[in-house]
Amino acid sequence: MVITMAQAVEAPVSVRLPKYIIRKIDELVEKGEFKSRSDFIKYAVTLALGQIMMEQARELARKITPEEAQVRSKEALQKLLAAEIDEWPEEDIKELLEDIDKKWKKLKGARK
Repeated sequence: MVITMAQAVEAPVSVRLPKYIIRKIDELVEKGEFKSRSDFIKYAVTLALGQIMMEQARELARKITPEEAQVRSKEALQKLLAAEIDEWPEEDIKELLEDIDKKWKKLKGARK
């Protein structure tokens, strides 16, 4: 079962930030970039987590062989295509994974 963002239960978190940061966030909200401070903070946290996860993936990529990466890529594709994904069409996922596989091969010096 896939949990969409709409189904995720949100929990309140208190954060103290310097006033100049709050002013900058408020400016973005006033410009219509975000609906609220909360939306900005959700975006910023999601972005930071994504960057951390990408760095962890890069570190893992440095440690595994191209063969192991190919096996993992195929397994991930099979799992994603087998699951029901409401928010992201299967073709987009397949295209994304194929693009990632091509980039991986290019980084590792493979020709195809």
